[in-house]
Amino acid sequence: MKAVIRITVAVVLMLSCRAIWAAEFYVSPDGDDSNPGTRDKPFATLQRARDAVHEARTQDPEADMRVHLRGGRFELAGTLEFAAADSGTKERPVVWCAHEDEKPVVSGGTRITGWRKQGDYLWAADVPWVRERGEPFYQLFVDGQRRTRARMPNEGSYFYTKRLQLTNAAHPACLGFTYHASDLASLQDADRATVVLFHNWVNSFNRIGRVDRQRHRITFARPAGVFFLGPEVRYYVEGVFEALDAPGEWHLDADRGVLYYYPLPGEDPQRAEVIAPRVATPLVTFRGEPEAGPFVEHLVFRGISFQHADADLSRDYPHSVQGAHTQRGALFATGLRHTTIENCEFAQLGEHGISLREGCAGNVIRQCHFHDLGGGGVYLSEGAPISTADGYLTAHNVVDNNFIHDGGKLFRAACGVFLGGSASYNRIMHNEICDFSWTGVHLGWSWTGRAPAYTHHNEVAWNHIHHLGNGVLNDIGGIYTLGVSPDTVLHHNHIHDITRFERGHEGYGGWGIYLDAGSSEIRVEHNVVYRTRDGGLHLHCYTYPYGNVVANNVFAYSDEGQLMRNANHEPDTNHAHLERNIVYNANPRMLWGSNWKDGSKFTADRNCYWSETAPSADFDGRSLAEWQRDGRDKRSIVADPRFVNPREGDFRLQPDSPALKLGFEPIDISKAGLYGREAWRALPRGVTHRTLERAAPPPQRVFFEDFEDYDVSESPAGAVGNEGGAEAVVTDQHPASGQRCLRFTDAAGVTAWKPHWCVQRTPGSGKVQMRCHLKNGAAQPATIGLEFRDWFGGSQPDDRYVSGPYLHFGPDGVVRVEGPGGPAARIDAGRYELDRWVRVEIEFEEGVSKPKTYTLRLTGADGATIAKEDLPFQNPAFQLCTWCGFVGLDTKPAVFFVDDIHLK
Repeated sequence: MKAVIRITVAVVLMLSCRAIWAAEFYVSPDGDDSNPGTRDKPFATLQRARDAVHEARTQDPEADMRVHLRGGRFELAGTLEFAAADSGTKERPVVWCAHEDEKPVVSGGTRITGWRKQGDYLWAADVPWVRERGEPFYQLFVDGQRRTRARMPNEGSYFYTKRLQLTNAAHPACLGFTYHASDLASLQDADRATVVLFHNWVNSFNRIGRVDRQRHRITFARPAGVFFLGPEVRYYVEGVFEALDAPGEWHLDADRGVLYYYPLPGEDPQRAEVIAPRVATPLVTFRGEPEAGPFVEHLVFRGISFQHADADLSRDYPHSVQGAHTQRGALFATGLRHTTIENCEFAQLGEHGISLREGCAGNVIRQCHFHDLGGGGVYLSEGAPISTADGYLTAHNVVDNNFIHDGGKLFRAACGVFLGGSASYNRIMHNEICDFSWTGVHLGWSWTGRAPAYTHHNEVAWNHIHHLGNGVLNDIGGIYTLGVSPDTVLHHNHIHDITRFERGHEGYGGWGIYLDAGSSEIRVEHNVVYRTRDGGLHLHCYTYPYGNVVANNVFAYSDEGQLMRNANHEPDTNHAHLERNIVYNANPRMLWGSNWKDGSKFTADRNCYWSETAPSADFDGRSLAEWQRDGRDKRSIVADPRFVNPREGDFRLQPDSPALKLGFEPIDISKAGLYGREAWRALPRGVTHRTLERAAPPPQRVFFEDFEDYDVSESPAGAVGNEGGAEAVVTDQHPASGQRCLRFTDAAGVTAWKPHWCVQRTPGSGKVQMRCHLKNGAAQPATIGLEFRDWFGGSQPDDRYVSGPYLHFGPDGVVRVEGPGGPAARIDAGRYELDRWVRVEIEFEEGVSKPKTYTLRLTGADGATIAKEDLPFQNPAFQLCTWCGFVGLDTKPAVFFVDDIHLK
């Protein structure tokens, strides 16, 4: 039966003298869908209100439509869907709004009741709907606060893998890992466990396929993903009852339909509001046709809170390689146009707040509050474009004056605002973004400057972006870009306090503005960036970026150098021009990275450089005068720019600033961030920023590898370059001890450094000792390289690493040492027998002021020892040993073996 519509005369159009009729519907959690939807007799569900709007529009397409949501929680039974038929018009959009000052919540959750005591500490409640539908939930909220899914070790700490098991690929995927036996001694229910693994710049959720408890190896049910710092990476295990051992943790027994909770001190589950999600992301969908319509369009959502959408953490959930790009928003749209979402709240969500995917154009997201997010805030498009046709662009959208914070609770790589592979002509303005573990604003999805991209003509301006990284992930930018992006402008952004993961010497990449691979044709101007871990600006010269302009910015207070340029893929034209910037640091380092070399393709002029604590600024080991000899920064100066109070974040210039004479234009950053009423602008001041997650220093373990816990023919962790018949695999042929060793096979036509095996280590200060057994096959003897490296330790701008001890075991049975003179000046250090195991021992001191020599001892199968002292490092700049490896140096068939590697 059609609803009775309350009709009132809204307005008389003077030009047409025609009365416009308005339809108003009311919906309340206390209503009834058999009601007519009036103020006194409201509907109960949003679905019924949506259908009533559609029915009313069918009767009068010209009528104004408004749906009033009364206060309270609207518990969804499933996703609320909007189709083209639910659209408004440009003149008369359909408005969904909070009634007056009431606070409606659109919730995907349900309240858990019926709590009973379970032992001394735990409480339990039945959730039969979980057992009936066969789908668990992955979040729990108690009195509006997120609680921790039971994990081992407990929140704030991690286990570390002993080694990863990786595929043989250019970007190896992780198949599993070896763990330290004591870490998982209490794990019983491996079939239900989820291993949360931390990659360089994402995390992943992985089900266990198999556990080998004798060799302490976990094999995942499917590959976990790619990109790791080294073999020892962080992880924790969740989803098992045996991990439920701390207040604030919960565990769901999905098979029995029972929820267990360990309350916080003073918390009573019988009185608390405990909510678990029943609806997975998204809560609301908009399904238009992106290419040619029909579209969903001309809707307004105002004053509504969207909460309790669950995350997809199922066994086959979609892994993301970057930015949590495969996750979805509580509001998820394709083909949505000319719709406004304003004064809304997005909180207690498992994934993102809003996802506008293909064909979403002309939408406005304004003055919304995003917080307590499992993912990110606003996502415009996803990864690579589904289609490059104009109709599929996510374009001409405005994300303005939103407070986006406290995100990435589950998907740690989530971003405040994400523009993916087909997001163009969008404006990201006046947002405040903070307390995420990765990037604030992300633009692009193309890793090369030599191909067209479809993220362009975007404006990112007047945003306040701060307190990112939190010590969790690597490769972070306050603003991060990828690919060719003509007419994209980043201006008047206020960026500060960018950190990243650190564990000893591990970790990298906490930058303010990060123009990553292929970033081209982007203007960076009038930004103020300070207190960053690794620099205010990173220009990544990878995959031929070009045509960027960095002008009139302030970059201040980096723990490292202030400007970074890395990689060596020089473009055909200029990579970047830097002009009228103030580069200011507490330490003397203005520049750092591997590519500020003479002749590289960047230009700079009229910049003002200054170090607070050093008598002169350091330009990658050069003075300004030396730096200027290559034609750069000819009119630049080293001078105090005379900031008002830089230590307190006040980078206004005093009238006598020398930077003004260079043409620097003062930056008024006070307008960055939120605007509007004082209560709205004051909201960020009430936020307590996350505590930095400081990783415990790595234990001083002695590295030992005898390859006994690998299968025959398995490629061990650290093996690289298995291709074209060249390989480094475990074998049971003639080990030096035990049952296994590592066999290297060189092949014709394969690059000289393939294969190789290496171990990365955290350096220190003191003595480094390495010993191993090595055997060179007599039938096809190899040229074997044994090398110790200090990555990014070089004094020359184009050095990626420098080598310390560097030995060649030749096919002629001679050991040669390479010193500073290079291959032509190798030193004969001794002889060894082919086809016999030889014990190799190397010892040296690492540290800044240590001798640049080492000791070599060779012990043959007959026990005879050759000892050589004071052998020279290959490069005297070598200071810290971060890498040790064996390399097959032949491009012809050759075989050699290594076993029993000790490194301490």
